[in-house]
Amino acid sequence: MKVAFDGACLAAGPPTGVSRAFLHGLAAYAATFGGDVVLLLPDGAQAEPPAGVTVVAAPRGALRRQRELPRLLRALGAAVLHSPVAAVPLRAPCPTIATVHDLPWRCPTAGERTPLRQRLATTLALRAAAAVLAPSAFTLAAARGLAPPARLHLVPHGLPPLPAAPAVPRDGPLLVLGDDRPRKNRDAVRRAHAAALAHGAPLPPLQFVGPPDAFVGEAEKLALLRHCTAVVQCSRFEGFGLPVLEALQAAAPVVCSDLPPFREIAGDAAVYVDPRDDASIAAGLRRLGEVQLRLRLAAAGPARAAQFPIAATVQRWRALHEELAR
Repeated sequence: MKVAFDGACLAAGPPTGVSRAFLHGLAAYAATFGGDVVLLLPDGAQAEPPAGVTVVAAPRGALRRQRELPRLLRALGAAVLHSPVAAVPLRAPCPTIATVHDLPWRCPTAGERTPLRQRLATTLALRAAAAVLAPSAFTLAAARGLAPPARLHLVPHGLPPLPAAPAVPRDGPLLVLGDDRPRKNRDAVRRAHAAALAHGAPLPPLQFVGPPDAFVGEAEKLALLRHCTAVVQCSRFEGFGLPVLEALQAAAPVVCSDLPPFREIAGDAAVYVDPRDDASIAAGLRRLGEVQLRLRLAAAGPARAAQFPIAATVQRWRALHEELAR
């Protein structure tokens, strides 16, 4: 069974977020199942393909993909096309899988505008796909009505095991992971941090890590996660929350928004705040001064993260591939 994975998400620059989760899954899939695994990779992509994956050049651009991908899939003899984003050929010679990570226009409180063209393209892709994957129950619920219910599948992102490393003191900065889109709420975090310091909270400085100006590789990010005092994720809207999952796995205390996807991931292993209230964020940051709380969160995090193994993710992928190929 030849499975083609769509690498379009890898063409947007260094892999972060969605593309990093996809690469984790692709590497585990190839290592677990072997066989004929093909990555359709646009020219200029900066990601290093995992071992055991055959790379095939693929077109860029929405119109070229609609026109050329079906011919490419037919020439490859692909049994399934698996896309890590909500963009698949509307007429493909094999079953297709689309992945929807978030649908902000379906959430009235997201506070984010989505162009009509993007909404239409996403809706058409979800209706055309033989299966639609969502990483959280929150996103799955938002996708209802855009795709037939029988085609919707909850498949959370997973993480590979952490490499062994010596313990280091957890006395680094407050780490904020993610890009600088408005939904990430960086300005509110800065204001809340300043307010907490003004009230005498003994907090370390903030460190923002992520594109466009502070991208780091995976090894450096892991070192930061292991050394930081805590991870702060106060987004106003998310469809999953990979930085929260990564922080839990690395035993970093977490202060995060009280959002359904974050609750799904962290359970009781985080301090939750209202991302629309600077005072709530500041109060959450001040709680990091409680040593026993930090110790409890650090101990609880890895157990929560263990509920999201990459092996479970790729097993679900494989079951769908075999089902659709039949």
